[in-house]
Amino acid sequence: MIEFIDVHKTLGNKKVLDGVSFNIEKGETFAIIGRSGAGKSVTLKHIVGLIAPDSGKILIDGTDISNADETFLATIRKKFGFLFQSSALLNSLSVGDNIGLPLREYQELSEPEIKKRIDEVLEIVGLKGTEDLMPSELSGGMKKRVSLARSIARYPDIILYDEPTTGVDPIMGNIINHLIINLRERLKITSVVVTHDMKSTFMVANRIALLYHGKIIRTSSVEDFKKSDDAFIKQFVQGTSQGPFEEEV
Repeated sequence: MIEFIDVHKTLGNKKVLDGVSFNIEKGETFAIIGRSGAGKSVTLKHIVGLIAPDSGKILIDGTDISNADETFLATIRKKFGFLFQSSALLNSLSVGDNIGLPLREYQELSEPEIKKRIDEVLEIVGLKGTEDLMPSELSGGMKKRVSLARSIARYPDIILYDEPTTGVDPIMGNIINHLIINLRERLKITSVVVTHDMKSTFMVANRIALLYHGKIIRTSSVEDFKKSDDAFIKQFVQGTSQGPFEEEV
């Protein structure tokens, strides 16, 4: 569904992506982990065409978007949903109107059809009956789930998750993890998760990629990651200050 082939990107004087290559199969959840500044968010932006690579190729469902124009990218982006780290809800709109906004903007649906879709996705995220609430009335975890409902309202093929469990308590984090798994199983969605949360990563991912100084230094299954003797992986998983990352702590 997604393929990076030797992608390079320099921003300012910094080499952010340095020959990144990976592939993500249809229907799997692929987690990208790494320290702050490793290039994770830049990778997400490349996937949706917000940033173009300096060299290399990016394929979405077999289509090369590396140098596509905005008109073509607008069509490709219809395949995507995006869960923002900050939830990114519009404070002036109710829960229902936040979810309905992309439906009204980009799909030819009647108001009854939009209302039905809003009800469906709110039920999926466990927030049925909250459509009239305002964002100011929601907890952090509820905001995340409303944002997730909005991201699946158009039934995308791919969802990008930017730090999905950041800013919520462990119980709500666990709820969000189960939602990610449920969406994969129920809607057959391909997922890309950028996170520092190793518990979440091990719970939701099929495969994991460790990004370090703009390079993918390891891609493997969750079980292989857990058993790995690689010094970088062991330090990141254990969260210790001793190891190859030490000079950057």
